Amino acid sequence: MKLKNRQALFAVVLVFIVLGFLETGLGILAFVSPRVDRLLARSLPPPAVPDALLGHRPNPLYPGHDRQGFRNLDVPAKAHVVALGDSQTYGTGVDPADAWPRQLESLTGESVYSMAFGGYGPTHSLALWDEAVALSPTVIIEAFYVGNDLYDSFSHLYNNGQLPGLKSFDPQVQARVQEAEQSDPLGPRVSRMFHMGAQPVAGTEGATTLTPDSFSLMKLLSEHSRVYGIFLNVWSKGIRLMNNADAPQEKWIKAKAFADAHPAYSQVFSDGQFKTIFTSEYRLAALDLGDPRIEEGLQISLRAMQRMNEFASAQNIRFFVLLIPTKEAVYRPLWEDPSASYRSLAEHEKRVWKITKAFLEQNGIEYLDALPALQEQLMTGAQPYQVSHDGHPNEQGHKAIAKLVASHLASSKIP
Repeated sequence: MKLKNRQALFAVVLVFIVLGFLETGLGILAFVSPRVDRLLARSLPPPAVPDALLGHRPNPLYPGHDRQGFRNLDVPAKAHVVALGDSQTYGTGVDPADAWPRQLESLTGESVYSMAFGGYGPTHSLALWDEAVALSPTVIIEAFYVGNDLYDSFSHLYNNGQLPGLKSFDPQVQARVQEAEQSDPLGPRVSRMFHMGAQPVAGTEGATTLTPDSFSLMKLLSEHSRVYGIFLNVWSKGIRLMNNADAPQEKWIKAKAFADAHPAYSQVFSDGQFKTIFTSEYRLAALDLGDPRIEEGLQISLRAMQRMNEFASAQNIRFFVLLIPTKEAVYRPLWEDPSASYRSLAEHEKRVWKITKAFLEQNGIEYLDALPALQEQLMTGAQPYQVSHDGHPNEQGHKAIAKLVASHLASSKIP
């Protein structure tokens, strides 16, 4: 018995010695290499940090972000293309390699640097212009997503107080905006729509989630152990892979459960071949041109794009606007009997695109419409969006956009 106890004690001591050497070695590596330090993070940092000009900026410490905070492998000395935009371009919901800027780089063989992030609109792109130009690009693309960019541009100016020169100087417009904000502030309303009342999905009430801070020992390790940082990264990636490994039918069951738990905000679409969940009410809240704040957000966005085009012309940079539609618009030809909110959304989106295209053409701004390419992808049988309520393109949707942009870049024709 004593021999077994000594062997067990020796094994424990040996484990602690090995862990000590590992911690020391990893600590040295983390000290000399910020990239290693990010990989060994003992808890995930927030994806964004406050920024005086932008409102929020992507966090350089977040996994998958470069030292400037954007979602790239690294910051190049020069980039052939710089892509500006929001989460539709950042690639929310897909791996970094599947986001359309990265796929575009693979297709063209030219360096593409993404400066997109969730919650950004054309005004944010304008604020980032000097940073984009610092990469000496030949082409700058402004990816304009109609699903929430009108609201994001409005909020950037009116709630964050940035770029006041882009606001309307018409006193009647300002009066209507002020009256609407006083009676029903737009920010909280859009947030309520986005979070759908924060209702839990049926069957998840009372569920317990195990986190690194669930036990005091785990908390201690998360604060002091880099070996634990490796474990955390492997564990998180394993969970993500398991979630992505769900069979299509299982994903659809989860998507329908979500829609059933949020009937006031979701519509189930299924035509036998394609299935997904629409969130027309949320999209409409950020696209309703009957709201003076959304109407002002559209005009602000157009002015920002006009300003970027003027800068590009003066700096001998090719600039064009990539028009990205909502998921609902892509599926519109397939839904024979849509809901009232879906029909209203479709009409408002058509109006926005008509106004936008007329403005771009009038001001000689090159543009590219992604709607036909995404609908063509759908018609081939490859669904370009998740079956869930997520409105971001999946890897197939990003592929369709990347191929469209690559083809357009190879052409000298201007719409």
